[in-house]
Amino acid sequence: MACLVPPPPAIADGFSPSPLKLVQQNRLVSAFQSPKSLSELRALHGRMITTGLRRNDLVLGKFIICCSSSNCMEYARKVFDEMSSPSVFFWNAMIKGYQQNGDHMEVLRLYFQMRSCGFDSDAFTFPVVLRSCSPLKRIREGKGIHGLVLKTGYATNVIVQTALMDLYSLSGCVASARQVFDEMRERDVICWNTMIAGYSRCGDFANAEELFHKMPEKDESSWNTLIDMYCKAGDVEAARRLFDEMPKKDIISWNAMISGYVHIGDMEVARLLFDEMPRRSVVSWNVVITCCVHHRRFTDALDLFRKMQRSDVRPNEVTMVAVLPACAHLGAMDLGQWIHAYIDKNRIRMDVYVTTALIDMYGKCGNVEEARRVFEMAKEKDAFSYSTMIEVLALNGKAEEAFQIFSYMQSHGLKPNGVTFVGLLTACSHAGLVEKGRMYFNMMKSEYNLEPKSEHFGCMVDLLGRAGYLDEAFELIKSMPMEPHVVVWGALLNACRIHGNVKLAETVGFRLIELNPTNCGNYVLLANIYAKANRWDDSVRVRKMMKDRGVVKKPGCSSIEVNNSVHEFIAGDNSHTHCARIYRTLQEVTERLKREGYVPEVSSALHDVDTNEKMQALSYHSEKLAVAFGLLSTTPGTPIRIVKNLRVCEDCHVMMKMISQHYDRNIILRDCNRYHHFNNGSCSCSDYW
Repeated sequence: MACLVPPPPAIADGFSPSPLKLVQQNRLVSAFQSPKSLSELRALHGRMITTGLRRNDLVLGKFIICCSSSNCMEYARKVFDEMSSPSVFFWNAMIKGYQQNGDHMEVLRLYFQMRSCGFDSDAFTFPVVLRSCSPLKRIREGKGIHGLVLKTGYATNVIVQTALMDLYSLSGCVASARQVFDEMRERDVICWNTMIAGYSRCGDFANAEELFHKMPEKDESSWNTLIDMYCKAGDVEAARRLFDEMPKKDIISWNAMISGYVHIGDMEVARLLFDEMPRRSVVSWNVVITCCVHHRRFTDALDLFRKMQRSDVRPNEVTMVAVLPACAHLGAMDLGQWIHAYIDKNRIRMDVYVTTALIDMYGKCGNVEEARRVFEMAKEKDAFSYSTMIEVLALNGKAEEAFQIFSYMQSHGLKPNGVTFVGLLTACSHAGLVEKGRMYFNMMKSEYNLEPKSEHFGCMVDLLGRAGYLDEAFELIKSMPMEPHVVVWGALLNACRIHGNVKLAETVGFRLIELNPTNCGNYVLLANIYAKANRWDDSVRVRKMMKDRGVVKKPGCSSIEVNNSVHEFIAGDNSHTHCARIYRTLQEVTERLKREGYVPEVSSALHDVDTNEKMQALSYHSEKLAVAFGLLSTTPGTPIRIVKNLRVCEDCHVMMKMISQHYDRNIILRDCNRYHHFNNGSCSCSDYW
């Protein structure tokens, strides 16, 4: 496409520079070729003044364009406003500069100021201004400019016509865009692509296809538009046919196709395509990393990120937002800290998304202090940032701090959302603050007009159940305006376990099994409740029901990060390279703790298994193997961070408390229910989880 800002005149009108002035002029113009910092621009402006070239059109034009590429439009405006009578070229340069820097409102303001000063728009003005109307949804102004285009004789200019088509199609006026297209005397590839993209955006696949096949000449953008259209519509087969037919593929083609497979959840084919790519962009890496995280393939996401580091593609803020959740879910805080340092070192923009991802990562790794520090230092905070910080504090047992953050949020005029109240209710639940929880639950509707959802009822059931109000919790479930989610019933069943209410547990447990017959956890929890009440026949009956239905108990898996590598263990695992040393360490730890009074908790194990077998079954739970590896592989006195996929059992919970006391270690264990901070023989959950 032709340049939308004409080049400045080589020599100012009526001025023939001396050889010295010409040398100075050329040096200045050469200095403007690359973006500059504000201090560098000021220095160059000073040179323009001292050399007497501040009114030289060529130098001034190049300087304003340099300011634009340097994202310093305020300085460009200062210079522009000092000009006594700027020509149309300078108006166009300023308008273009604002558009390139995303300030579309200023584009329109300056355009109307230009008109009021008596300057006529030209073929360079119209396309820029029209393209600023679309993001502002100023279709009325766009139509007014269209009228002026018709009056001033630019209606047959291809660039102006293409900008009009773009405006109308982006504003949903595809018929108007097609009218402009049909009136064109000459059409280049860009015109065709713009019209096809317009049909694609509004979902008119038939017209998009028809135009595509009518095109006299297609470029990569033509093919990519249609491939992207089919991918976004979920018709990946049609997209793949075009992709395979495409004579020459570029990075955008590959990225669109990979995104299409990601969109339908086909991670395997997406990864195969990614591996086949001859060249990858940052978008390519971001798409597959995000896809891995979405499909809970967190280790794969981190492996891809490490490969990206070894490639020639530099990560950006989107990469950070994609990879930090993988660190969070695996508890890989060392890698998360390295990413944080990388962000700082490479001056990656710490926008609200990156900041929130860092807060979430540190919080899920149990490092509340660092999460709080990132939050306090953040320049940008929105409701999501505050909600994430509240959730981090709540899950880590810092209820009062969570309430304090909520007060800050209110004082800054930010409206809380449903996620905010999940965090607040969780904080109340973990702290046992029943009345405060009732207050926040009622506040949702009374002050913020937020209807409580299933997750909010789940928090209230957990809160009431934790406090022993099981009947009230049951009545709350029965009064819910929506069908209670399995998580809500699960919270009540867990409360029945803690308080030994077997009768209610039967009702709730079988309701859960009815709702989710393939979930092993419901069978196991109900069987354990029966076992603890010495109702062994009922316990065996539930386990037999589970077996007869082909429901297999999900294996416990625990992960621990050591030296930037995540190590995963399952119960009775023998696959680790240091397996012998880990088991030896675990045996030594167990023997020491027994001397200190540790007695394995075997009450929930099957009654037809002898005590030694029960103890053997408990000895090699995945979190015990992980903590043994942590003791073996980390410096004495340093924290040990473990993530487990299931609820930690009572025996492991007792053992973690004793290890924290007798080995002087802070142990942060995140299970599927909450965060456990073991310190000096006690746990932050107060033995309720």
